[in-house]
Amino acid sequence: MEFRDFCHIFFTRRNLFFGVVFGFVILSLLVFRFQPMRYESDLLINVARSGMRETTEYTYDQFYRLQADERFADTVVRWLEEPSILEEIRSRAEASDLAIEALSANRLSSQVIHVRYRARRESDFGRMAEAVPAALNEASARINEASQNPDWFILVADEPVTRDARWSFGILLGLGIFFGAFFAFWTVLLSWYFGSERNDNS
Repeated sequence: MEFRDFCHIFFTRRNLFFGVVFGFVILSLLVFRFQPMRYESDLLINVARSGMRETTEYTYDQFYRLQADERFADTVVRWLEEPSILEEIRSRAEASDLAIEALSANRLSSQVIHVRYRARRESDFGRMAEAVPAALNEASARINEASQNPDWFILVADEPVTRDARWSFGILLGLGIFFGAFFAFWTVLLSWYFGSERNDNS
């Protein structure tokens, strides 16, 4: 088959091609219109210390402090995967409808932890900005009960940033056009393959 024959197939079936693309565009618009409301909030938590220990090895002390902060931040990220910690956060936030299952955390640097959580309504977040560091500080304090180290870790949270987390119109429209063109391409080829025009030419 020459290229002009290939183009002829799509030209004669252009209505079918654009009809499929248009159908997917309409579908993407319906998804945008009827998608459920969803909010997403980002909370930055900083690893700090409750005190300062006197030392003559200042340079090395700061180096090991950063290493210790990094290991503790990794521990906090693991805590935020534990059901008991998540339940404690839910209780402190006083939000029964809180979408706590969507909570995720990762370490951005040695002393900064990024926490993200979602909910259907902004009011469902409750007091998350206070509940998350409070629950984590309580877990940290339990570890320090035996040694009572005055230079222990504390977690301080910044003000959370909340935004609309629904799929945007541009993204859904782009996906509709992309998948529409993909399926329209194969629809046209299958229509030609099983159609009478191909059988007549053969």
